[in-house]
Amino acid sequence: MNQWISGVNGYYYPYLIYHVSHERNVFPQLGIPSDEKVVAHALPKGEICLQVLERELSGGKAFLLGPQLTLADFYMLPIIHAFGFAPDAQAMYPKFLSICTWRERMEALPTLKRFRAAQPPRGAIEHARKWVASHRPKYSTTTRPRRRGDRMRRKVPTNPFETCA
Repeated sequence: MNQWISGVNGYYYPYLIYHVSHERNVFPQLGIPSDEKVVAHALPKGEICLQVLERELSGGKAFLLGPQLTLADFYMLPIIHAFGFAPDAQAMYPKFLSICTWRERMEALPTLKRFRAAQPPRGAIEHARKWVASHRPKYSTTTRPRRRGDRMRRKVPTNPFETCA
């Protein structure tokens, strides 16, 4: 279970929500244009996330860890749900039948039905205007992304205590 929760924190949320959903849903609802470099960076990684999830669910598992519903399922569901509003997800999800079946199973839970019914209508997230300046991912078109085997270029201090200052 901890492995799935860590995966959501480290991969699913950053690529599917922070990068794609914000650029495709949150910002356009506020009249802010999408940054296509951010989406282009995230979509291939997001698709890998979905492939991993699909592979795990395709073995006949009802839930992420097997026949029992766990916290990991509830941790993953908001990511899969929110990403589903992006046009990119709507094009991708039909390829992932096990994810769609899992999501339908989750959404059919009485607790989830009550939760969804209690939610206000979906609308713009006004405080997200600040996100554009404060923590929107930035990808330059002039530099290539790091590749496996690239070495980190950093200054090696001549004085080992120089980094402590």
